This record gives sequence, structure tokens and C-alpha cells, in this order.
Amino acid sequence: MNLRKKPFSISLQALAGVLIFSCLLAHPFSEAASSPPGDKCDYMLVLNTYTESAPWSSHIINSIVAHIDQVDNFEVYTENMNSLLMTSKKHKTGEIESFKNNLLREYGKNPPRMLVLLGAPIAVLRDFVKQTWPGVPLILCSEMDYIGPENAYLDRRPLRPEERLPLCDKAVSDNITLIRTPLYLRENVELMRRMIPGMDSLIFVGDGRYINQQADSDLRELLDREFPQIDYRFYSAHEMSTEALLDSLNRIDIHRTGILFSSWHYTKKIGDNIVSVTDSYRVIASVQAPMFALMPADIRDGGLVGGYVYDDAEVNAHVISTIDAVLAGHQPRDIPFYAPQDARPVFNYAALERKDLSPHTCPANTLFYNKPVSTLEQYKWAIGGIVLLLLAFIGIQQWRIRMMYRVESARQRESESLAKYSNLFNAMPIVYIQMKVIYDENGNPADALYCDVNSRYERIFIPREQAIGRRVSELFPFPMTEFMRLIKIAQTENRTITYPYYYEPRDIFYEVVISRSYLEEHIDIFCLDGTALYKTQQKLDSINHKLAMALDVADIVPWKWDLRKGSILCDVNKSVHGQMLAEANADQQLEVPSESYFAKIHKEDRERVRRAYDDLIAGRKDKVREEYRVASDAGGRWHLDWVEAQATVDQRDDDGRPLNLIGSSLVITPRKRLEQDLRSARDRAEESNRLKSAFLANMSHEIRTPLNAIVGFSSILAETDEEQEKREYISIIENNNALLLQLIGDILDLSKIEAGTLEFNFSDFELNELMHEKENIIRMKTAEGVELIFEPGLDACLFHSDRNRLSQLLINLLTNAAKFTAKGSIRFGYRTEGSRLRFYVSDTGCGIPPEGQRRIFDRFVKGNDFAQGTGLGLPICKVLIEKMGGRIGVESAIGRGAKFVFTIPYVPPVNERAGSGNPDGLKTSVRKAGARKAISSTVTVLVVESEPSDFDLLCDTFGDGIFFVRADSGVEAVTLFEQYRPQLVLLNVAVTDMNCAEVAGIIKEVSPGVPVVAFGNSAPTDCYDDFMAVPWSREQVERLFNKYL
Repeated sequence: MNLRKKPFSISLQALAGVLIFSCLLAHPFSEAASSPPGDKCDYMLVLNTYTESAPWSSHIINSIVAHIDQVDNFEVYTENMNSLLMTSKKHKTGEIESFKNNLLREYGKNPPRMLVLLGAPIAVLRDFVKQTWPGVPLILCSEMDYIGPENAYLDRRPLRPEERLPLCDKAVSDNITLIRTPLYLRENVELMRRMIPGMDSLIFVGDGRYINQQADSDLRELLDREFPQIDYRFYSAHEMSTEALLDSLNRIDIHRTGILFSSWHYTKKIGDNIVSVTDSYRVIASVQAPMFALMPADIRDGGLVGGYVYDDAEVNAHVISTIDAVLAGHQPRDIPFYAPQDARPVFNYAALERKDLSPHTCPANTLFYNKPVSTLEQYKWAIGGIVLLLLAFIGIQQWRIRMMYRVESARQRESESLAKYSNLFNAMPIVYIQMKVIYDENGNPADALYCDVNSRYERIFIPREQAIGRRVSELFPFPMTEFMRLIKIAQTENRTITYPYYYEPRDIFYEVVISRSYLEEHIDIFCLDGTALYKTQQKLDSINHKLAMALDVADIVPWKWDLRKGSILCDVNKSVHGQMLAEANADQQLEVPSESYFAKIHKEDRERVRRAYDDLIAGRKDKVREEYRVASDAGGRWHLDWVEAQATVDQRDDDGRPLNLIGSSLVITPRKRLEQDLRSARDRAEESNRLKSAFLANMSHEIRTPLNAIVGFSSILAETDEEQEKREYISIIENNNALLLQLIGDILDLSKIEAGTLEFNFSDFELNELMHEKENIIRMKTAEGVELIFEPGLDACLFHSDRNRLSQLLINLLTNAAKFTAKGSIRFGYRTEGSRLRFYVSDTGCGIPPEGQRRIFDRFVKGNDFAQGTGLGLPICKVLIEKMGGRIGVESAIGRGAKFVFTIPYVPPVNERAGSGNPDGLKTSVRKAGARKAISSTVTVLVVESEPSDFDLLCDTFGDGIFFVRADSGVEAVTLFEQYRPQLVLLNVAVTDMNCAEVAGIIKEVSPGVPVVAFGNSAPTDCYDDFMAVPWSREQVERLFNKYL
């Protein structure tokens, strides 16, 4: 860019006139813009730290005044404080105090509605404002977003970083908001370097005010940090005159030096007054070198070239909106601080041309002031009108041409369409007939006349010449009633009617379509050849029927899951899915929400099944095969069925996402039961094999131990001559003989239990005598110091039971007690509990740990591995007691001994069965194995029968080894079942107090494995295991007992 230097030609007389005029305008502290407010006036006060003529503050004040003029009953007053005259010298402090006193005098009595503070130096009045008008809303317009100590502003020095207090920290305490008008120093330096490419020197023109001192300090720091190659100078009005400034600026190299102008305010003494001169920037801007400005007003009004500045109109608008917000009741502390967002390069177009700077060098987003209007812009309306007229004329001509072309094209298309439709009419594989309807005297269709046919009709039926003009009844002599009825419907209701028709001569199935023609009293008939479709449908129906039968035989349920609708379609005729879809009615059973389907899946399987389907939908799997349980109430009661489901993706959308799934479900409950039975059988076989191996190993050890003692001591006995030693050896041999006999007896009992041939021999005996016998036997086995105590339950107790088995039980329990009791006592006895006897054996031995109590009745489990014994005694005791209709249990704690308790039914002697001591309705009979099938051990049969004579006949007929219990009613039957736990229940269907099926259901809930046999005239077989008609025969009962017992 070439810049030409123009001579500076301003006369000293003109300069002196300007200076004198400026001095007359300036005053250190101006008066209010209007009269001071009265006691009742509602007003706002503007405190300006600069002079009234300063461009920056005057624009803001003018905007405020213009806006407040439109507000009723509200005034604005302005006080101007010339910060240039402020100083911290002692003889000058009176000027600040005078300004404060003036504010107190004018505005102290009636505080303003709000204060608008202009300029950063206003901070010198912060304490005064807070004391004079506490709580009054404050709006601060400042170049900085911080304040500092008062002396810094009075000394007109820049604030050091540590002295700067952010205004945001004072917003709440001072009730203040900030409208910032920043100085874009970095942006202006970069803009100057763009406009003056060879710039290596920068001159900052300012004055002695604080704001310029702060800008000088910030600019020096910026250049040192980011532009160290640029030489920097600060020309201050405080240090040099305007003439000296002009002279210096006219001597610079305009191609290498940039000038950044802030302001040029200085004081001048006229008479006894010191006045401020503020408008010298107009004179300074006349130098030949281009000057860049920090404020937008200097560019627009002062003749400076340009600069990077904010939009002062936007700032003024925000000042107005903030004032309105405060007037509306908002507090400044709640209003966010504001900073302009649309700062950009701004240039005075006329100044650019005067300074020989090209506007094309400016950045793309530059805003130009005073840009001349081009010829195009000057005559744009006329040119626009001509262009519009020309475009309208061209458009009309094009429209005419286009319309003519469309008409011609329409004619051509119509001609082509006629030819095409004519060919289509004759070539289409559809029979077409147009008929005119002939009506009878009542206005109903009676016949039809052929008007037109196509070539297809001619090929199938008759030539066109033979059909046109003839009646339907002539060509097709068949009943016309239904055909005429359909024609009437098509004409009167303006509907299209479709019906099937079989043309036998050609073996063709037609879909005949009858519709109302465009001609009055005419109809159009279309005949579509559906033979292939009909035969295909027949084949499809046959295949579907076979498939349905195959699926039904295999119990497979096909289904389809629509992922978009979230519903599942399946065949609800299958049992499990029929129950899973039970919420739907008969017409809607085929479709249910997927959530309802999944709700029927067992909760332990539900999440696993959901994850499997989610993997299939997400593409992580190609197929799904899952087994799960579903709830079903088929058969009238809820139960779980096992289902095997298989699925895969059926359709996908364009993005590959699944649209629906297809699959099948198979009820596998029988298979699952079979698998469970097989697993149980395998486990039992493995357990049996393990037990057999353990049994053989244990028995070989247990048998070898006493045999070794017998053989060893027998050989020693033959060689000794001492009688004392012989007696000791004989005692050892006898003890081992007894142990070996006990072991063999236990093994024989165990084998009988396994084979189901354990027998019981019932007889009458006195229980106390038996207990005393066992007391004498066990007393010899107890350790020294252990007390053995028998506690009889009755003074005399005649009892009908198996004496040997009861002795075996007591000897086992008492021997164990003696074996593990080293001190204390052993107590045993019995008590009566209703119709049962409760036996107990307690000791003060070492006790049994909790984990041992759970396994104490298992085979080969011993309380002490080092104590003598087979580990079979307690398991045999448990089997014997259960076979005798009782139960056994243990109570123990470590170090506190053990107590074994068992109960068996109390059966009086035979000659006392009918006595008063028996419970009502209780009758027993004992038999030995005879010609009939032997029933091992004593079994209990519960008979629900209200007639005692029938019960007595049953007892007398089948009394061998069977313990009969009679109940008169259903309630009593349930009670006695809980008490006696019978192996068979005979139930008379004529029970009156409860429904017989209800009694059977309760018994099945308590013991599902106990068979319930109904007898009577008739009974539903699904409620019971068997049925026996009355009167019953002996052979019937025998078969029944042999089957279930």
C-alpha cells in the first residue's frame, strides 16, 4: 500500500480559537441536568467521572435521557465529576469533598431510585455512595471489570495486579451490576499491523487520566509479551502540549508507525478557573498519518480512521434494558454482568480514502461508516422495476410456450393411450363383458344384453359377432336369479361385487367381478381366471392339514413374534400355550402381548429366556433353543409344565434389524420327568453301589475284629493253666461272641428290611416287666458311678405289640447311652399320649453335635469311630419304629448328653379291645403270613365309614397283620390321618359333612404317596387312586390290599 504524506496546514489562529471554545465548555464539576429533585420526585441519578463533553460518556447519557423522557413521573439527573482535576494532594482534596457535599445537599434528603455510575474512577465514591444511599441499586458502566484503592485513581496510576478487586465479588454486598465497555488492545494492535504491513513502531496517544495510565501499562505488557519487535511510545497530554503532539506526529514515518488514539484531555487555566479541554481529538485527527481509535465514537464522529471496537448502540441498548429491569423491581445483584459480544473492525470510509488506505485491505467482517452509495444502489429501485417487468414478460412467454406444448403433448398422450388401452383391452388375460340391464315391470333386473366383449372372451366363449346384441339367457341357459340379484346390488348400492363361477366345459374357475358402468343402465363384468390359484389353494389346504396333524401328533406349537407390535401369534389349541394365552377371548386368542407371554414363565427361568431372545434379536446368535417352565392350570389346578422353545429370525428391515421371529414350542414335561427319574435311578444305583461297597468293607472289618479276638484268646485259653486267666479269657471270648451275634443279627435285619420281608410277631405282654428286664441287662454294661433309672409311665401296662422288636429297640438305645456315658445318669421310661406310647432314653454323656444329629439315623454312622459298634443300630431302630406306625427323634447338645424319643401306637390286649380304655372307633386285628400274599410288618389302614357293622366285618375278615382305624366323618378322617399316618385310606363316597373329593385332596396334599381308594355306588375316578363298588367281595379287597400294601 502506498501512502502519500500531505502537508499539515492548520493555522495557529484556528487552533487557538478551538482551544478557547473548548475551555469555555469545560468545567470541573458541572451542575445537574435539570433542577434538583423535590421531596416527592421519583428520579434516577447519573454520576459521570468524565466531563459532560467526553464522547464515551455523552453517548450513554444521551441514550438514558431520551429513554427516561418516555417514562411518566420519572426524572433523570446527571452530575459530572471531572476525574482529570482529581488529585490526592492535600490542598486539592477539597474539590472531592466539595463534590460530595454538593451531592448531599442536592440529593441527600430524597434518595434516587437508582444510581448509574460511568467510568472506572467512580470507585473513589464507593464508600460515600454506600453510606449516603445504602441499598440503592447501582449500575456501573466501566472499561474495567475490577476496582482498586482510592489513592490509585487520585494519583492517576495503573493498578497493580495484586491491587485489583474483581467487581463480581462486590455484586451482592454493593447491590451492583456491571456493563463493561472494554478496550480491545490486542485486537487493535493486530488490526494496525494488517493495515500497515511494515509497522515496527506504535505510538499510544492519551492523557493523564487513570484510564489512559492503565491502558498504557496494559499495552506495554502486551507488546513486551506478544509483539517484542514493535517499538512503543506513549504521548500524554499530561506531559506535552497539543502543538508538540502535532509536530511529533507529522514527523513520523507513516509506513512503519501506527498511532493508537484514546483521548486528549488536559486542563488550562483561564483567569482564576482551571478548565478541561476535551475535544482536541478533531484537531489531532487531521494529521497525515492514519490514527486508530479505541472508542467507536471517535471513529464515527471524530474523523479517526478506525479500530477494533464494540457496537456502542448495543451497549446503550443494554444500559436501557438494565434500567428497565431495575425499575421493574429486579435487583442489580441478580442481573448478570455484561460484556459486548459483537466487537469487530470498524472504519470511516472517507477517512480511509483521505489517508490513502485501501478498504479492500480491511477484514471481511468490517463495518464501514460514511461509505458512499454506488450507482447501482442509487438506482436500485428503478433497475429492479425494469428487471421485474422483463422477467414478467419472459415468464409470460415461457408460460404460453409451455401451455401450448402441454396441450400438444396431452393430445399425443391421449392418442397413444387410446391405442394402448385398446391393445390392453384385447390382449389382457381377463374376460371383459359390457352389458345393458333389462328390467321387468317392477323395475328389477330380469336379463342383460351383450354390448361389448374383448378378444379374450372370443377365444374362450364365442366370436364377438355372435354375442353382441344377444341376451345372456340365450347364450347361457342357467338360472338367472342369483346373477340378477348381484347386478341389482351393484347398481343400487354402487358397489363392486365378486363371486366365484366354475365354467365346466373348459374346467376353469373364474372370479367374476360385477361393477356399475359409466353408462346409464350398464354394467361391466370382469372374469379373472383363478384356476391355478384355486388348485394351489387346495394343495396348500391339504399340506396345511397334514402339517397341522403332524404338529398335533408331535405336540409342537408353532408361533410368530411381531417385534414391532410386541405381540405373539400362536396356536392356542395346544395345552400349555392355551393356558399362557388365557387372558384373550375366543376371537382374540391367537394374539397376546409378549409381556403377558413371558409373565407365565417361571421366575427362575424368565431372565435366562429373555437374555437368549435378546441375543437372537441383537444378532449375537443365529438360533435359540431354550427349555423352561411355564405355569398352567390345565386340568383344573395350577402346575408347572416344561417347554422346549426354538426360534430364529424370520424377517429383517433394510438396516438388518429383525422385524419378527418364528419358532416352535414343544411340551417336554414327560421327557423331563423321565430324565429326572433316570437321574434319580442313577443316583440311587450309584448310592446303592457305594453303600454296598462301604457295607462290605465295614462288615469285613467289623466281623474280623471279634473273630480275631475269639480265635486269639481261644488258642491262648488252651495253653494256660491259671483259672483266673481262663475266666478272663472266657469272658472276652463271650463278649466278642455276643458282639458278633449282634452284628450278624443287625445284618440279617438290614437284609430283611432291604428285601421287604421283615416280620413282626404281635402278642400281649406287660410293658413294665419288659422294661425292668432291660434295666437289669444294661446295668451290667454301665460304667462305675453311672446311675441307671427306669421311670414307668403306669403302674401296670398291658400292651399288644411285638415284644422282641420293642426289646431290640430299647437294648440298642440303652446300649448306646451306656457306651457314651462315663458319669451322671441314664434315664429311660415311657408316657401315654392319647392313643400312643412315648418312650424315651436320656443320658448325661458327651452329647451329639448338630451336624451329627442330622446323620445319626444314616447307616454306618457312629458317634465315635473308636467305640465298638456297627453303625447299624439306630438306622434299624428307625425302620422298626416306622414299620410299627411310630416316629423317632433325638435332642442333644455337646457336653449335655442326648435324649432319644420314639412313639408307637398303643394297642391294648386282645381281650380288652372293646373296653372303655380304647379311643372311640379304634379296632385292630393281627394275622400271620398265610396262604394270601404276605404283608411285611404291621400296616395301618384308615377306613372312613359311618357304619360300625361294616367296619367290624372288614376287621374280622382281614385282621391278619393289619391295624384298622375308623373315622365317622371327613373332619375326623383328616385328624386321624395326621395321627396314625396310615399306608392306605378307604373312603366311603357317602361322607356327609365334607365332599369326598375334598377329603381326598387334603390327604393328597399331606402325603401324596398314600393311595386313596373310594368305595360306594359311583365316584369320579380322577379324584382317587382306585374305586371299589359295594357290596364288596373278599376277592376285591384282597386284590386291593395286595396291589397297594
